Amino acid sequence: MEAEDRWRGQTTTSGPHAGKSWWAWGRVSELRGLLQELATSFGLSSANLDQLCPPTVLEIGEQLPKPRIQLASLPDKVRSFCKDDDFERLFHSRGRDVAALLDVCSQRRIAVVPFGGGSSVVGGVEPVSADDGFSGCVALDLAKMDQVLEFDEMSQCVRVQAGMYGPALEDSLRQRGLTLRYYPQSFEFSTVGGWIATKGGGHFATGPTHIDDLVQSLRVVSPNGTTETRRVPASGAGPSELRLYAGSEGTLGVITESWLKVRPRPQTRASATVVFQAKGDADAAFELGAHCVRDMAQTGLQPANLRLVAGPEVVRSAGLSQQERELLAAAAVLLIGFEGSIYVRTRLQAVAEKRGGLLVSQKLAEEVSQKQDNSGERSGIAGSWGKGFMRGGYLMSAACLFPSVLVNTLETACTWASFLPLHRSVLNAARTAMKRECGVQGQVTCRFTHVYPDGPAPYYTFVVIGLAATPGEDSRVRMWQNIKRDVMQAIMDHGGTSTHHHAVGQLHLPQYRAERGALFGSTLAAMKAAHDSAGIMNPRVLGPSIEAPPSKL
Repeated sequence: MEAEDRWRGQTTTSGPHAGKSWWAWGRVSELRGLLQELATSFGLSSANLDQLCPPTVLEIGEQLPKPRIQLASLPDKVRSFCKDDDFERLFHSRGRDVAALLDVCSQRRIAVVPFGGGSSVVGGVEPVSADDGFSGCVALDLAKMDQVLEFDEMSQCVRVQAGMYGPALEDSLRQRGLTLRYYPQSFEFSTVGGWIATKGGGHFATGPTHIDDLVQSLRVVSPNGTTETRRVPASGAGPSELRLYAGSEGTLGVITESWLKVRPRPQTRASATVVFQAKGDADAAFELGAHCVRDMAQTGLQPANLRLVAGPEVVRSAGLSQQERELLAAAAVLLIGFEGSIYVRTRLQAVAEKRGGLLVSQKLAEEVSQKQDNSGERSGIAGSWGKGFMRGGYLMSAACLFPSVLVNTLETACTWASFLPLHRSVLNAARTAMKRECGVQGQVTCRFTHVYPDGPAPYYTFVVIGLAATPGEDSRVRMWQNIKRDVMQAIMDHGGTSTHHHAVGQLHLPQYRAERGALFGSTLAAMKAAHDSAGIMNPRVLGPSIEAPPSKL
């Protein structure tokens, strides 16, 4: 099969997911186009790149077990929107009448995994296997529930269906001069329902940046019934019902729509880039930057963005000059974004200078076009890193195709008091584990994705280049699992959380169980029983399980 046909064979040409890869992030065409760039960035040979193409849907479909659920056995009202062809089973299915589907699945002991954009990196939307005690598994794709249903302009709120993707939502809001101001790295391929179910965090590093801060009300369809939280700006009436569902990861039911809090689009933006150096020591430079970020976070000024990035991570960005690469190789970079107030920019730049930061560029406040998002700098150090950041999903997927490369990430949050001990322990654990598992020394870098007055959210990237190839075996998964185990132990030992914004899914379940309070596991199980007495909703995440009666098939 020719290379062009093999790449074309990784997707479908019809439906809401046309053009998307069955196995990787985003669109097949974008992924293929990045291979050359990634080979150059990692210093690898660019010969025979087309041979790196993964299996097609047809090829991998031959290895799939036959569907456990026969479409002909389903009631007409459910069968009409279910599919079982190879691409749908690989990428997942879709649905309309949620309540009807959940009713059938409860009766027949069929597991249901709600599916948004499929951008989970923690196994949050993986189907259950035949060994899990279910008669089958349905992936409930909400891609066709993608409409803005209602505007409340007086309250600055909008009612949205859960399957609406980020770009479509912002396009609709832009027409009214509004924005949700929520831009996760997965923005292009993630949905409103997925954001809420995983309690995601947006691109902005300060202020209201978690999605649950931006949700006024939501509607949930569970196997045991449908519920909707009250529309109020805030409430002191008992434990928060809304926050019970935010972060529930599809275990209690399907979030079908929500009221979101929006705001006027910013009229002006500005940015600045500050570099910290410490006599050629990149680790020490990052610690200097961390002290500065803490000072800034505790001023109460809340700039739109406050992102500290290890210099070696920025160096991997395309488009930097040789002079910029030499400047950053053993430095740390602080990217600061502002919306509206020049006073905030002036104050924070003074804080940076006091901590020894070098202001290398700034973009003064300018009017923002309401037709597009001209956020931040588009050139220089900040622009180069930002473009690479927004393509992170593609870069991670493309890296998987190079057998000699291992790339992965994990994130956490901690108090400022515990950050330095945690950070140093993570760096040591990662470097030791990468050398032990991979046989070559890898690189670990850190950046702050979010910053709070009481602590940061560190995000670590691990890169190993030069792995020895083992014929017939790819040991990178085992290597990463062992590296991750050691690093996560260091995080938990120093008081960090198992996840700040990636969700728990399946990958973080052991650490989540260790993190939560002594009574909360049984509390989750009780909530699960109230919403899903048959135990069919995304049963492999968060931990609460329910013994259900045998299948009625």
